Amino acid sequence: MGSGSKSRKLPRVLTQEDAAALLAVPSLKRPTGLRNRCLLELMYRCGLRVSEVCGLHVRDVRRREKQIHLRPEVAKGGQEGWAYLDPRTLELLELWKDVRRNYAAKKPHLFTTLEGGPVDRRYVWAMMRRYSRRAGLEHPANPHALRHTYATELLREGFDLRQVQELLRHSNIQTTSVYLHVFDHELQRKIWERS
Repeated sequence: MGSGSKSRKLPRVLTQEDAAALLAVPSLKRPTGLRNRCLLELMYRCGLRVSEVCGLHVRDVRRREKQIHLRPEVAKGGQEGWAYLDPRTLELLELWKDVRRNYAAKKPHLFTTLEGGPVDRRYVWAMMRRYSRRAGLEHPANPHALRHTYATELLREGFDLRQVQELLRHSNIQTTSVYLHVFDHELQRKIWERS
């Protein structure tokens, strides 16, 4: 991918070790820790945008179908979408839903403060900066980095570009193709190491 790819800014991607360290910071024994871990999991394991996570309602978690419903008013571009849940993330969400009843019964938002109001995206950005320091990350992670890491890991695991496009809910495959450029550096390093 010649010189044209150099002009595009590569998305920041976390290593699996850094992602694991970040996710290990919130204490699952505390209500805010459990909530924050669920927020992080949805961005890292489902590729949700921070605005999507903050806009989710309790009813959007479809436990039986193992999916998250992204209503048009929440999803980017106003396009309804679905995100697929893995067993670990689903289990954490169910734990959080039980705990949040103590603070936000009869409130629609899935992620709320302990006063029952919705968690806002600025809080998530600040929380991730704090957690990055506590996890010992060299650079602070942000919500975009978790989504980029999700996409890159899918490609590494053998998902093709169309599947990643679908999972990220991109309308244009060109948007998804930026994740291929992450591999330029890896390919260059592998060739260099062969000699």
